[in-house]
Amino acid sequence: MITHKHESESELPEREGGLRSTGVQADSNAQKPDPEVIPKSKRRRLTRAYKEKVLRTVEEIKSDGSQSVGAYLRKEGLYFSALSKWSRELKNGSLREKKTGPKQSNREALALENKQLRRKLEQTEKKLRKTELIVDLQKKLSTVLGDDLTENCENEEEL
Repeated sequence: MITHKHESESELPEREGGLRSTGVQADSNAQKPDPEVIPKSKRRRLTRAYKEKVLRTVEEIKSDGSQSVGAYLRKEGLYFSALSKWSRELKNGSLREKKTGPKQSNREALALENKQLRRKLEQTEKKLRKTELIVDLQKKLSTVLGDDLTENCENEEEL
């Protein structure tokens, strides 16, 4: 076994985790990066009351003429297109909070309902066929056994 002797330990190559040196000196005082994940901000949900307040404030600004509507919208973080949409919805009576979740078009909703109704119809028809088979079987059994069965049924109904 051949061993190399170095005169001082500073001449030894720097090892990184048991691997050969990459030529970069490891700084023992260096801080490791923070593994904490920074949470993403959630999309804000604007209530009907907030939308109405913004619309009233914009109307006041327009009537006073003291401030710029654009400056107010920038301060609130809103776009003028949203403001005009809310104004239109308020006139139509459809101003509401935005629904969350996947959007479903009217056509998709009708197709889903149609599928559910077809499935229910198939189940009902299947039950009807079974019931008809049972009734037919009872009729045949009655004819084979004779009128005694029908007489017994009538006597039970009288009780």
